[in-house]
Amino acid sequence: MLKMRPYQEGDSFPEISPQPGKGLYFLAVDEGKLMGWCRWRLTPAEVRIEEVEDGGDPQVFDGLVRGILSIVCDQGIDRAVFSEKIRPDRLATSLISVDRDNALKSIDYFLNNCKKCKMF
Repeated sequence: MLKMRPYQEGDSFPEISPQPGKGLYFLAVDEGKLMGWCRWRLTPAEVRIEEVEDGGDPQVFDGLVRGILSIVCDQGIDRAVFSEKIRPDRLATSLISVDRDNALKSIDYFLNNCKKCKMF
């Protein structure tokens, strides 16, 4: 069963190498196998989604990004910026509408009003 979760101390996946100051990781893991990951940074004003590896599966991308958005929204962060490494087609498939700065202005509005979120 696929589970989405933050990187935990003791995790050992050769595909990623978390380093202090280089961002946090959110993982998609299926029975101990890494299926995808997202590297992100948090500031007092926003979250920056820096890199996503989804193994070619748009649903893994969607789960990773929405998982991070949910975590930071619970902490009172309401703006997300996506790096240039993030594929625009994946954002479109996930119904994430970004502005010309590649930013999602309101995470809270997105999570509470997105048709895809309301499906579940």
